[in-house]
Amino acid sequence: MSVTLRDVAAKSGVSSVTVSRALNNSGYVSEKVRQRIAVAVAELNYVPNSVASSLRSKRTRLLALLLPDITNPFWTTVARSVEDAATEQGYAVILCNTDEDPSKEGRYIELLLRRRIDGLIVGPTNESFESLKRLMQHGVHFVLVDRRVEGLSVDCVKSDSYDGAHQVTRHLLETGHKRIAIITGPMTVPTSKDRVAGYVAAHQACGSAINDKLIFVGSYCQSWGFKAASDLLSGNPCPDAIFAANSLIALGVLEAARTLNLRIPDDIALVSFDELPQIIVANRFLTSVIQPSEDMGRLTIRLLLDRLANPDRAIQEITLPVKLLIGTSCGCS
Repeated sequence: MSVTLRDVAAKSGVSSVTVSRALNNSGYVSEKVRQRIAVAVAELNYVPNSVASSLRSKRTRLLALLLPDITNPFWTTVARSVEDAATEQGYAVILCNTDEDPSKEGRYIELLLRRRIDGLIVGPTNESFESLKRLMQHGVHFVLVDRRVEGLSVDCVKSDSYDGAHQVTRHLLETGHKRIAIITGPMTVPTSKDRVAGYVAAHQACGSAINDKLIFVGSYCQSWGFKAASDLLSGNPCPDAIFAANSLIALGVLEAARTLNLRIPDDIALVSFDELPQIIVANRFLTSVIQPSEDMGRLTIRLLLDRLANPDRAIQEITLPVKLLIGTSCGCS
């Protein structure tokens, strides 16, 4: 049985009108009473305006898309593909950028629970799914994109990060590189785990020793790529190749190399997951693992709309293959 406004009013010892004013900021309510109402809302797990039941019973043709970093060209392409596919089916999409911040992700989800949306597509910020549980508690259907979450049984569309990392690392090893560093995002993100695992497995397959000091774990941003690469390239001995786990990290590596007057690939080889935008490099410069980002976006919409139409069907996890494109940055094209 769903919690009502009256239940919150009874628990907090005030009228329903006062609760409504406090939740909608539509009139004066003392701070002491506001706090009492907030405690009651949290304890009763109440969603204002009974949005949870309306989400289950009515269609608004409005979806939401929560992405970790819209400045990342990969996520920009996914977002455009999702929007195009949704528009073709007569849906509009609300875009939310979480900045790889779990607390921001949680705030967006709370906000969206108050909006009449039919479903969500989520690129989760990490493997903790407390905020995603809120969606399940209120019967809101969602699909994960790019990142699975262990222990959470929901539809997911992702690319094969493990295989991509294995391919590009093995390519470097087979073309003579011996000290290969990897700069990746946090290990709370499944793609980071998969890419490090692929990197390690490639070394093992080639009979090459793994140096833990060449594994740099941080965040999926340019500033982290610059810092990690600056440390690596200033060290002795210096690696002969760097594997950047996404294109933003690769940009940071390029910045660090320029700062230290090092040339790619003459002084240091560079490979990456995802390409650099064409506005930065016009030719095939960066050796990259290419993800089918447009296909990922379209498939997530297809899965979500199918889930809305068939809520009891079996869970689907789709893993799309990746492709290794060789450029000049690894010195072995």
